[in-house]
Amino acid sequence: MATHEQTWVKVNVPVDRGVSGVVSALSAFSGLETIESCEGDHGRAAWVSFRYGRYWSHLWHDLAEFVLGYLVPGLASRVGDDATVRIQGTPTGQIFGELSIRPGAASRVEAALRELARVQRAPTP
Repeated sequence: MATHEQTWVKVNVPVDRGVSGVVSALSAFSGLETIESCEGDHGRAAWVSFRYGRYWSHLWHDLAEFVLGYLVPGLASRVGDDATVRIQGTPTGQIFGELSIRPGAASRVEAALRELARVQRAPTP
């Protein structure tokens, strides 16, 4: 099976209205791919799952560096505990990040993400 060189493109997809701004803000990060999301309901947190960097050849490294070295500290200083980020692995070996947003805090988290995306450095190829 041939391996083809990959490149990043942004794709329009339908998402829950209550988390659409957050998904859009995450899409502003170079090298970030959202996987799925939910706006939450009945007082439950909204969330967005994502991959980052060259996950097809570096399963966890780019994601861990981005989440732990950039996203978590950046969000903590801007929105406190309105947002949490964690790295997860599945039994099939998939590794991804998940951003959880406290109910009612989506607009604050979106604004913080947009600010962080403006100053982000692209992942190293």
